[in-house]
Amino acid sequence: MDHRQSQPCLQVTDPLNFGIDKILNTNTDSDRSTNKKGKCTGRAVFTVTQKNWLEYYFQMEKYITKQNRKILASSLGLTDLQVKVWFQNRRMKWRHTTAATSLSK
Repeated sequence: MDHRQSQPCLQVTDPLNFGIDKILNTNTDSDRSTNKKGKCTGRAVFTVTQKNWLEYYFQMEKYITKQNRKILASSLGLTDLQVKVWFQNRRMKWRHTTAATSLSK
């Protein structure tokens, strides 16, 4: 059983004012805000229905176009990025399984 809980993202608001951090600190607060997108969402948990539709679409085509990705994301209630990353991860899993089966033959 998995007892992990989602951890909130830690945002550093004050730079350390001592030691090597003070010497090496070249980022100002404004630089730091432009480097980070500012939100950390954590791990996405897909519903069974969402997974089934994503798998169905993956069986039809391994690479999804940007337009189809946006349509699929909006119809499943996901973000464009979540669908994109899901397809990337699913392709890696698919490649590993096809490579493993070809080696066992």
